[in-house]
Amino acid sequence: MNSEGKARLKQASGKKEKIITISEKSPEEKLYESLKKYEIPDYLLYTGADGTNNWLKLEGYGTFPVARQLKIMLEKNVASIIRFIPACMSLVSVGVGNGEKERVLLEELIKKNRAEKLASEKVSIHYYPVDINNQFVDIALEKVKDLPVEKKGIVGFIEDMPLLKKHWHLPVLFCILGNSFCNYEPEFLLQLVHENLEQGDLFFFDANLIPAQGSGEEEQSARKSILGTYASRENALFNIYPLLQYGMAPEDFDFELLLAHVDSRIGALYRTRKSLNILKDAEIRIGPETIDFKEGDVIRMGFTYKYTYEQVLAFLDICGFEVLKAFLSEDRTNTMILAKKRI
Repeated sequence: MNSEGKARLKQASGKKEKIITISEKSPEEKLYESLKKYEIPDYLLYTGADGTNNWLKLEGYGTFPVARQLKIMLEKNVASIIRFIPACMSLVSVGVGNGEKERVLLEELIKKNRAEKLASEKVSIHYYPVDINNQFVDIALEKVKDLPVEKKGIVGFIEDMPLLKKHWHLPVLFCILGNSFCNYEPEFLLQLVHENLEQGDLFFFDANLIPAQGSGEEEQSARKSILGTYASRENALFNIYPLLQYGMAPEDFDFELLLAHVDSRIGALYRTRKSLNILKDAEIRIGPETIDFKEGDVIRMGFTYKYTYEQVLAFLDICGFEVLKAFLSEDRTNTMILAKKRI
């Protein structure tokens, strides 16, 4: 995921509770430039009204249960998580989506603040939903309109964190939820977060895991499950929508998803690899621009890492984090971790 150029901040027109990072280029322009390079970065799948609707539909399908399972895990364990979070921390959540998970956290934080403060004191929580999709930020703000929180949405990329943090009220509980953690290069993401959190800030994230890496039936079963989820018809439609939207037909290309080992400092990791393989000559029109594809062309797409629980902990240690509390599902396929910078 790349913010493609220097971001600058401005107040959203008529919206006191939203900040927008402006790139000089529209999503359509970015898609055109990416396709000219035979690429579709994953963030372009989530932008605009269509991206919003497509993602919300995908979350609801039984064949793609990742985000739903992680939300259920949060709901079951939120009271235990809150015990480790000091009162009156600001909540910053990147990739906020529809804001359901964040509301769960905020409700518990409010309860804790009320329990720990005198009746005469004001409950003061600041909430900053962050997403690349303007509409998701609006949805997330609307989701908490009845809660006693100071809120300001931010439309932007996590790569803009050094700029965006100037608008946060410290200390912060910095969240990356919904398995977004796995959609970045691990050391890049963890170093970025580490560099921009202050002492006293906390880092909370979740991840959908692969239970084990080894030979045998258990690993083969895990691989089959991952491929079944990410290569499902519903997820494939979510990924190919940009080409369909701008004029290509389903028979013009094939969505391919592979699961392979890649090297890292902690050993071999699993990572998905997505591509769109052009099956016959075709044309796509984006605004006034036209792009021609030839049979055999390959459009590269994003990836998702599939870590074991132990691998996630190893990366946290390498990048200077101390784990305060971790939750692991019984089948070892989902985790939530609360961490802080190691002193």
